[in-house]
Amino acid sequence: MDMISYTFLDEELERLSTMLENFVRNVGVELCVLCDEGGRLITYAPKLENLKPIAHRSAVISAAVNGAIEYLENFVDSGRSLYVSGKTKSVYMLKSEHSFILFVSFLNKTPLGSVKLFSERLMREIHPILESARNRQITNRTIRFEDIAI
Repeated sequence: MDMISYTFLDEELERLSTMLENFVRNVGVELCVLCDEGGRLITYAPKLENLKPIAHRSAVISAAVNGAIEYLENFVDSGRSLYVSGKTKSVYMLKSEHSFILFVSFLNKTPLGSVKLFSERLMREIHPILESARNRQITNRTIRFEDIAI
């Protein structure tokens, strides 16, 4: 079981979605996912229905990778990001101070420097919303993994 200790208001979720949509459009990435460290999808862009299952899987995988990275950080320097390059696509993950994860998938023709720069900028811009959600903690809800598994 996992404890959720944040609450987003509807208008905050809409604002986050808009910010991710702008990021995807302006930087030219394929998919941007915002999730928590438990693998729960908060929002994603672009908001295409056929991308929703991929966004959910990306959230779960991001949380798992984040857990592995946190374990490995006991042996190496601490970091907040991860970059993985494939033959045609790459992935960049960035973790916020509030344990939220930004997952970005992009074609290799998109410059990595742009993805990093604008991902970090996006994380700074959404920071106040994430902080508000963490501080709100109206009620703690328990979520079982079985309830979110796809």
